[in-house]
Formats: sequence, structure tokens, C-alpha cells
Amino acid sequence: MDFQTLTVALLVGLSCVYAAQALMPGAWRAHALRAMARWPLPKLVAHLLADKAQKAAGCGCNGCDRSPSVSPSASEVFATKEAKIIFMPRRGS
Repeated sequence: MDFQTLTVALLVGLSCVYAAQALMPGAWRAHALRAMARWPLPKLVAHLLADKAQKAAGCGCNGCDRSPSVSPSASEVFATKEAKIIFMPRRGS
């Protein structure tokens, strides 16, 4: 097996693993991370995996939109925005 085939196989395999973990539900991802943290890994890596498993959420924001200082008021959310529509004449007609 030549170097190019080995490199492509490695990249495709890692891409499949990344896509699978990115698309799996958060609970499954947290369970997989906790299981990997029990493997015989260096302490720093095991600690990072366990920490990541506890912080796993359904989205990447970790609840940033739940902060009262960030969320808009109800009047801002339900306010209707009006815009003027201008129709331009067609060229050449």
C-alpha cells in the first residue's frame, strides 16, 4: 500500500468518525465520551474527556441564549417590522 492510499484512507476514516460524532444526539455523545474517559489514557486526556462529557449540550452555545441580559424583551421579539417595497422598471421594455 503506497503512502497516498494510506493518507486518503486515514482522512476518510477520520472524517467519518467526525461526522458520526457531530450528528449523534448529545446524550449518546456524552455517554461515548464518558466511556472513552475510562480507557487507559494519560490523566490530562482522560480529564478533558470527562469534562467535555459533562458539558455536552444539544447545541454549541451552552445556554448562552438563556441569559436575561442577552435575551430580547417580548416587545422586541413580537414587534412587526414594516418595510417599503419599491418596484423598479424593467430595462429595455
